[in-house]
Amino acid sequence: MEFPTTVVREGEATLLVPELYGSTKNLDRARSRAPVFYNPRMRLNRDSAVLVLAAHQKKLTRNVVLCEPLCGTGIRGVRLALEVEGVERILMGDLNPRAVRIAEENAYKNRVSDKIEVRLMEANLLLSIHGRPLHRFDYIDVDPFGSPTPFLDTTVRACKKGGLVALTATDMAPLCGVNPRACLRKYGGRPLKTEYSHEQALRLLAGALATTSARYETSMSPVFSYSADHYVRLYARLEKGARKADQSLSNMGYILHCCKCSDRKAVPLRADPASYVCDFCGSRMREAGPMWVENLADPSFCEEMLEASEGLGVGGNRRLMSLVQLVKEETSFSPGYFDIDDICSRIGAPSQATDRVLSALSDRGFRVTRTHFEDRGIKTDATIAELEHILTEIHIDEGRSSDVA
Repeated sequence: MEFPTTVVREGEATLLVPELYGSTKNLDRARSRAPVFYNPRMRLNRDSAVLVLAAHQKKLTRNVVLCEPLCGTGIRGVRLALEVEGVERILMGDLNPRAVRIAEENAYKNRVSDKIEVRLMEANLLLSIHGRPLHRFDYIDVDPFGSPTPFLDTTVRACKKGGLVALTATDMAPLCGVNPRACLRKYGGRPLKTEYSHEQALRLLAGALATTSARYETSMSPVFSYSADHYVRLYARLEKGARKADQSLSNMGYILHCCKCSDRKAVPLRADPASYVCDFCGSRMREAGPMWVENLADPSFCEEMLEASEGLGVGGNRRLMSLVQLVKEETSFSPGYFDIDDICSRIGAPSQATDRVLSALSDRGFRVTRTHFEDRGIKTDATIAELEHILTEIHIDEGRSSDVA
C-alpha cells in the first residue's frame, strides 16, 4: 500500500485499514481525511447486516449474490463472505482507486477472493449495469457518507424480485428537522422537531424508498430497521407488481403533532384537513411527512434473525440482540413514542423510573413497551392525556408515602 495501514479484527475478519494520525479528540475528522474511509463505530451496522443476510439466505434456501457499491476498505463484504453461509458472489465497487486496492487486499488476506470482485466504478453506474433480468442481486447494501437517496433508483432496478436492500442514512440534521428544506429535497417529506425525531427520520427514509420503488412498479416492505448513534438503518424487501406497489404506497401518510399538548397521530395521505385539529386541546396540529406510517419491521423476520443468531458470532453482540428484540416488540404500536422525562417536566412532577411507568400503564390495561429509539422512551396505546394522568397519580402516591413515613 502507498499509505500506512494497521491491522484490525472485526467478526471473523482480519483487515487492513488506514492508520490514523493526529489528535484523538477528533477521530471523525481524521477518518474523513484518511485515504480510505473506515469507521469502527459502525460495527453494529455491519453486525446487523451479517444477521439480516443470514436470516434472509436461510429463508431462500439457495445461494445468494450480493452487491456493495460503496465498499471503502471492503470490511462489510469480506465479513459477509466469511460469516454468512450460502454467499455465492459479492460484487463491490468504489470510485477511490486506493479503496479498490485495499478491498482487494483484504479479500485476499481473508481467503475470499474467489467470492469477491472489486471494481473501480461509480456506484450508480455499477448498479445500472446490473439492472437487467438475470443480472440483478439478492441483496444490495448502500452505506454512503450522508444520504442514500442519490442511489435509490439504481438500487431498486438492480434488486431481484423478493430481494433485500439495506440503506444507511447519516445526514440526521435534515431528517430530524434542523434543515427541513434539505429533507424535502432529498427525501420528499418535511420533518418536525419533536422528541421522537429519530423515528421520523427512519420513516422518512422508508417513505423515500417506497415512492422510488413504486415508480418501477415495485413494492417495499421493511423487515428490520433501527436508529443508533448517528445514523438510521433500513432493511426492506422488494417485490414486483403494480398492485403491490399501490398497496405499498397506501402505507404512506402524515404524522400530526400538537405542539401545545404533545398529542400525535398518524393519518393517510388523503386525510381531511379537519383532522389536523388536536382532539384534546383543540389546537391546530402540524404535519410531518409524507412518510411511511406503518410497521418499520416484520416481527416474524425479527424472530428469524434471533433464530439465525444462534449459529453466528454476532449472536454474542448483546447490544444487537437487545435491539432486535426491542424492534420486534415495537412493531404493533402506532408511530411516535413518549419521553417520560419530557412529560414529567411538562406536568411539574419529578422524573419517574421507566419500569414504574411501564408497570403503572400495564396495571391499568394499556399496552406498553420500551423503545430502542430512546432510553427513556416508551410506546403505548395510552393517549397523552391518559399518560399525564397516570404520571400525576404516581407523583401523588409518592407524596402520600413520604408523608406517612
